[in-house]
Amino acid sequence: MTKLNFLLVEDEALIREGLRSLLEKENFIKEIREASNAGEFKEQLKNEIDFVLMDFRLADTNGLSLLALLKKESQQPKVIMLTGLEGTELLMNLLKAGVNGIVYKLDGYKEILNTINGVLEKGSYFSPKILNLIQTNAHRWDQVPPVVLSLPERDLLKAIASGYTTKEIASLLKMSDSTAETYRIRLIKKMGVLNTAGLIAYAYRNGIL
Repeated sequence: MTKLNFLLVEDEALIREGLRSLLEKENFIKEIREASNAGEFKEQLKNEIDFVLMDFRLADTNGLSLLALLKKESQQPKVIMLTGLEGTELLMNLLKAGVNGIVYKLDGYKEILNTINGVLEKGSYFSPKILNLIQTNAHRWDQVPPVVLSLPERDLLKAIASGYTTKEIASLLKMSDSTAETYRIRLIKKMGVLNTAGLIAYAYRNGIL
């Protein structure tokens, strides 16, 4: 069997060490490298990497942002995304970004191994749960709203989720009351929700907050 170089991208040392210890027992492993943030991820891409096993949520970035960085590289390793989030919009955006597999963290190492083997065999692998999500949402593939926000949008959303009033948000973000309200309305439309409560729920469901 061909031996492969893996890159583990995870900011929690205990989880990263646990995955490493499990993967080191597999006969397809050549070398395992690690990254805990965006800077370390970019640095590790200077090495030959065949497979990236990546947690979606990191302290300073997220999986979609790292996938965008990866697309600029000459080497294009296979990517399996690990996530504890089940937001439909998030998962659809990951699929559109070209991940080769998605594993829910609660499904454990056995599912990670199944996905790795599936990707090795077919180029991509998705569990029945993910395949059902694709099938159910295929009709709106091009209409799924984004889950990556600009820094001003993220700041606005954090302020809204913290319970600040429009006036307080305007003061905090150094803008007029009318501008703050306009940005809030635009964000609601961008996320495809009906109101502020829906906006906050969307943000938590998809790992924006």
